[in-house]
Amino acid sequence: MTLSPIPRRSGRLLSTAVAVGLAVTAGPLTVPASAAAPAAPAAFAGPASAASVGKLAPGSRIVSAGSTGYLSADPQGKVVWTRYADGSTTQLAQDKADYGFGTEHGTASDVVALGDDPVMGASKKITLRDMATGKSTFIDLTTYGYHYMGTVGSSVFAYKRVGRDEKDEEVHLLAAEGEQVTDRVVTCLPERSKGFDLNAGGAGKAVIRSESAGGLYDYVVVDLTTAKAVPNRRLTSGYTAGAAVSAKHFAVSGTMLMSDLRADLKTMELDGDGRIWSRELYGRVTPEVGLVGDWAVFGEKQKADEGDYRGDISVRATPIEGIGDVGPKVLDHMSSLTPTPDGALLVMGGDVEQGEGLYRISAGADGKPVAKMVASTGEPTKVTLTDTRIPAVADLGKGSWYARWYLSRRNVEVALTLRHKASGAEHTFTLRPYQGSPAERGPGWVDFNWDGAFGDWWDRPAAPNGDYTWKFSAKPLNELGPVLEKSGTFKVTRKPAPHDYTDNGTPDLLLRGTGSLSVMDTFRSSHDRQLKGTQSKEVGPGWDIYNQVTAVGDVAGASAGDIVARDKDGVLWLYLGKGDGTFSDRAKIGAGWEMYDRITGGGDIDGDGRGDLLARDSAGALWFYKGTGDWRAPFAPRVKAGTGWNMYNEITSVGDVAGGPGGDLVARDPDGVLWLYLGYGNGTFADRVKIGAGWDAYPQMVGIGDANADGKADLFVTTKDRTTYVYHGTGDWRAPFAPRETTGIELWSWDTLS
Repeated sequence: MTLSPIPRRSGRLLSTAVAVGLAVTAGPLTVPASAAAPAAPAAFAGPASAASVGKLAPGSRIVSAGSTGYLSADPQGKVVWTRYADGSTTQLAQDKADYGFGTEHGTASDVVALGDDPVMGASKKITLRDMATGKSTFIDLTTYGYHYMGTVGSSVFAYKRVGRDEKDEEVHLLAAEGEQVTDRVVTCLPERSKGFDLNAGGAGKAVIRSESAGGLYDYVVVDLTTAKAVPNRRLTSGYTAGAAVSAKHFAVSGTMLMSDLRADLKTMELDGDGRIWSRELYGRVTPEVGLVGDWAVFGEKQKADEGDYRGDISVRATPIEGIGDVGPKVLDHMSSLTPTPDGALLVMGGDVEQGEGLYRISAGADGKPVAKMVASTGEPTKVTLTDTRIPAVADLGKGSWYARWYLSRRNVEVALTLRHKASGAEHTFTLRPYQGSPAERGPGWVDFNWDGAFGDWWDRPAAPNGDYTWKFSAKPLNELGPVLEKSGTFKVTRKPAPHDYTDNGTPDLLLRGTGSLSVMDTFRSSHDRQLKGTQSKEVGPGWDIYNQVTAVGDVAGASAGDIVARDKDGVLWLYLGKGDGTFSDRAKIGAGWEMYDRITGGGDIDGDGRGDLLARDSAGALWFYKGTGDWRAPFAPRVKAGTGWNMYNEITSVGDVAGGPGGDLVARDPDGVLWLYLGYGNGTFADRVKIGAGWDAYPQMVGIGDANADGKADLFVTTKDRTTYVYHGTGDWRAPFAPRETTGIELWSWDTLS
């Protein structure tokens, strides 16, 4: 043992030794470091009453605990002492915010170690402040050339590099006695050890970790009174293992190697023959451990909002000498823990029912560890919903539906199910607000910006209009707490579209086969932006009684499109669209329609918002039938729109493709040249404008409506080999169509477009 004088305290020196607010009182520490055995721990003072639960900043860590109070650090690194008796606080230091605390500020004592560096482990000048008496002493490690390890009670551990090239290390135990510092070499440590670290302390003992052979680490118990490692009290584990020591036992929890998928808990008897008990901790990799009586308490150090750890993060207690399962749950999780002088633990963690805060874990009446809240952060442990921004109406014709849910933490996976009440159609969207970034921890919004598509990325038909329910299910990624489930309602609406029979805002294709009629819903793929179609759904059989079926848009005042069909006797029938891809029973419009060799519809020729019909007679006259909006008389009396139309073998009402006041027509002549007729908005048309040649390659053309949601009508065509294309309207009469785009829609050879 060597004795060295304590450097005199001064205001200048103390201002560097203690970062914030340290009030120093001259005088020696009241607990001697070496001369006598450690005194029995004082009884736990505790809060003044059960109702006086204190408050802590969210995200705080427990650093150490004494008999009269505890030391904590907030997320900004502010180190604060809190008295049990009245909850009063004293800030003692300002450490680096992301610094990980161990024993550097002390453990299991009212004595707090303070340094001259914002990273306490790098400090050279150590001030020991007894928070029970207010007295402080000072140890300058630069005097000895030592490196700081940590503090247990009033004993400071440090190491010195020794030997050739200073490759070896020597551990020292220092303490202040009056005006002197006792400096003892810790003996009986494993031979040729290095990489020393002070892992734990309490009950007059400390746990020292050092490098061992094969990439492993030795954990040994050191007696503070003798400054010697206790013989044969050594356990081996990995670098990240947790350690604890009490009056009776010594424990280490962790994995041997970083690649191990489960941890072991090893507990050793300090008295007697040093028996060892070991058990596997399934679902845990780097658990922290503490000792309470004859029980070991352990759990992964995981904050409630931290990541997506899929193992068991609960805090559990197991009898040291027991066998079987891991034992009862004490808390739902913990993020830090420290022993108290009376053999209990203080744990920062959470309980699903009580929330986040500081808990004291001590032996209950039957000896089993139980937890009681000491201070609360005011945060829930389970995921909670604190606010919403849910628009009551989703007008998808004007833009997307932007809904938001504010959660207490975002390390969740959300299943959001939207259900159409009328049809029962539903789709579940998966939202992942947490992708691993620290900025995504804690409370925040979960956003859902819905474009109205109902499906996965490769198949995204639009959702129908109408009343909806939403169900929001947030499952914690770390399985901490129950799944949060909330629900509500909203309404989807859009402006009626002329070729929309499923009331979802996107155009549909009417396909007439051998005696059947089917509806195919189209959509724009989010993957390649290609126009695609869903599986067609049959409307019903018996349509072979008609020689022409024509989509006419909404002519009867409802939101869905309608169709007309002419039978072999020349009678025209109306089928009102229901908006679900089906049609009502037919209603007779009138006879005499056999005079027309071409009937086309679907466009709003006069710009009044209703679909109209155009028909060409055998003399080549074109007649305009205005839609009335009344299903009992869906068309006004005909008005002649022009003559000479028998020069064309194809006439198609396409809607407004060129930006005019009304719907337009395209007509193809026998040479395959396509011509544009701009609608004036009164049932008549401007002189024709040549679009181009080569259109005889398409045996079928139909005005599909607005297929790309740009507000302009488009043209859908098929080739003889059943390849399909879409020509998008440009709004420019001089070049009314953009270059054709191949679609992902496949038709059968017998399908006829209506």
